Amino acid sequence: MSNSEAGVIPKIVMGTFDPETRWRDSDLARLPAMPDKDRESIVLCMDELLFPFCGPDDVLYSRCKMDPALHEYLNGLGFSFRTRYHYDLNDEKEALPGPDVFKQCIFKLAADQSQLLKPANRVLQAAGSGYREGAVVPKSISPMNAADDLRHTQSPDQAAFPLAAKNLSPYAITADTEAYLHAAGPFCPLPDLETVVRVNSKMYSNRLLARIDEKCYGSEANSAAEMETTGTTLLKRGPYLLKDPFGVSGKGNLLIDSEAMQRRIADHLHKQEGSGLRSQFLLEPLLMKETDFSSHWFIRESGEKEFISVQRMMNHQQNYSGSIKADEAFNGMLENAGYYIVMEKALQAMVEDGYHGFVCFDSMILEDGEVVSIVEINARKSMGLINAYLDKWWEPYDHTGWLTFFSLGLPEGFTFGKLLQALRESGLLLTAPGDYGIVPLSSNTVMVNEILTRRRIADGTQIKRGMPKGRLYVSVVGRDDGHRSELVESLRQVLADLSVKVYN
Repeated sequence: MSNSEAGVIPKIVMGTFDPETRWRDSDLARLPAMPDKDRESIVLCMDELLFPFCGPDDVLYSRCKMDPALHEYLNGLGFSFRTRYHYDLNDEKEALPGPDVFKQCIFKLAADQSQLLKPANRVLQAAGSGYREGAVVPKSISPMNAADDLRHTQSPDQAAFPLAAKNLSPYAITADTEAYLHAAGPFCPLPDLETVVRVNSKMYSNRLLARIDEKCYGSEANSAAEMETTGTTLLKRGPYLLKDPFGVSGKGNLLIDSEAMQRRIADHLHKQEGSGLRSQFLLEPLLMKETDFSSHWFIRESGEKEFISVQRMMNHQQNYSGSIKADEAFNGMLENAGYYIVMEKALQAMVEDGYHGFVCFDSMILEDGEVVSIVEINARKSMGLINAYLDKWWEPYDHTGWLTFFSLGLPEGFTFGKLLQALRESGLLLTAPGDYGIVPLSSNTVMVNEILTRRRIADGTQIKRGMPKGRLYVSVVGRDDGHRSELVESLRQVLADLSVKVYN
């Protein structure tokens, strides 16, 4: 049954990943970091990963045109959705956008396009339905009944609003979202930007813990001098993490393990303060963790809270590397530890502060068994939430997918079609929802830098090819952890056979 037949307004699903870089104040001092232009292009193309939030009448509005072979493959699995895009990088009749234009927020690009009233000839209609027949609209869900959490025709953001305006389902709200709302609206209500920015700051999550009478590990520092003073105290007990208020995985967080390193960072911040910038950081002792996990919720505009999923997270050196659904035993342990009571208090505080929408709480379990309920708050969609929505396709078969990625170096002549074909020929490609195998989730994260490099060489703006970087996101659907590991190793071999380097 399509959304229109069910009386649900089709929605537009879109957004720019890494919104934290767009939320932080421009006058804040920055921690040292290595620039990575290839990474930036990849992140800009991660919006393709939002397709699991779409039904057959919904539109995935992406920065770049999804590879038609991937769209056809996903449609064959039942992920039916329409697409709209801003750039077709493979269309050599269109000039490449300049780097500063290409990296603009998708909402600004879309707003500008709406203002120009371009013909709607970039909408592709896919046949079939992405939802199972007879599915039901979700109600408030107990964490202990998580197995049925996503078996529905409406996502929470659809069900939350009256059938009076278009439905925009953003990955995250940015400063450019409002411009798009005005240019292409009317849309159903979204929380205001000021509220979104505030609740996503690490300072907010740190203060929230004190507000709800929970253990708080962080210490705020508002100058390089304060950072050194607080850090010196922390170093007496061991290493600590220095966190930017809007730092993300692998960016904006530093592990400080010596006074010498602390001095170098303090000098770096002092210089920025001397040029008029201000420092604001959170310092946290490095906790001996056993398990990273996240819980995912939706707050309706009415203030009603809905549980969605708990996801175990795989992290490597403070970097996100994958998500997989937590089992019933894990959820039971959290319930016994009072985790969901803390979540209820935190969610209620966010309601009182004016937020509604998707919420992800990053949490962890320490080696001594202590549950750290809130490490940080992501008031937006998230990778774990994407995995939860993917899992609704595998759940009728009691299958679970592991969402992960591979950082790649691409050989000359590589195409996404070659990868799909190799996966199919090897028998690794999952071709029916009840099967096991590898499900590729995005094409442009793999190909964007290869395409840009090839075209820049052709038009003379770049001389050396090098080895363009890409990132392959996949869902690894297997019987258990052991089987999923076997599938991953087989995927690595397929990539090696294609002369693709894998860096992680």
